[in-house]
Amino acid sequence: MPLPRPIGFVLGGGGALGAVQVGMLRALLERGVTPDLVVGTSIGAFNGAILAADPTVAVDKLIRFWSNTSQINPIRWRGLTPLLRWRRTRRSLFANDALALNIRSQLSAFQLIEDLTLPFGAVAVDVHLGVPELFTEGDLESALLASSAIPGLFPPVHRKQRFYYDGGLADNVPIRQAVAMGARSLVVLDTTNPYVSLDQPNSVSSLAAYVTEVYSRQAVLRSLDDFAKMPMLYPRSPANGTMSTIDLSRTDDLLRQSYHDTVAYLERVLVAG
Repeated sequence: MPLPRPIGFVLGGGGALGAVQVGMLRALLERGVTPDLVVGTSIGAFNGAILAADPTVAVDKLIRFWSNTSQINPIRWRGLTPLLRWRRTRRSLFANDALALNIRSQLSAFQLIEDLTLPFGAVAVDVHLGVPELFTEGDLESALLASSAIPGLFPPVHRKQRFYYDGGLADNVPIRQAVAMGARSLVVLDTTNPYVSLDQPNSVSSLAAYVTEVYSRQAVLRSLDDFAKMPMLYPRSPANGTMSTIDLSRTDDLLRQSYHDTVAYLERVLVAG
């Protein structure tokens, strides 16, 4: 399949499921499919920024990062501390300090988005307008924090006189933004598969995951339909739509399975093309 350049890599949100993107990227880069620009939402913005910083070393950095799950988890429930924080702030159960530390551990050399090697965009939602905004310049850390500010879990992020929440609220797989940045073909790295059947929810937590997945997949399916004529690679995620986005216990399995699945996918579509 010919992929006209610029090739835009689109990395969707999904919390702990972001590990699948690492396996996908490994398979893609090994086969010479490389990005010219990168757009991401939430954890996809974080993974995408590392890719945009230096595609030649990004996979190794991401594998090391995702292999250390005991250190990277930004959600740590310690007694009544989260509830007390909510009572005090009325904004979030957790601070975003751990998120900021994760960003600094991988991207401390890049203060501005413009400092990254490739053009990069991170999607967040304007708190007051309720619409997505694409950050393509300015402070990198605040852009990534804003893109990952899940309402209720993390506080909204102040940036350029506005407040922002997680971009997944409006555009979890930012295909349109990649096209707006100039992509002529796309590589879409979704953390879930919008074509698989969903299990009926049987608990409060699974119900929340179900609602989130249904909302997200409708948006991505519309985007895929709108850009159906654009050359595109879309390897399928091994994660089903209701798998926990905060459980890091399956990281290694997801990374390994997504790599093997993407290798098989590329062998089919690249040969067919």
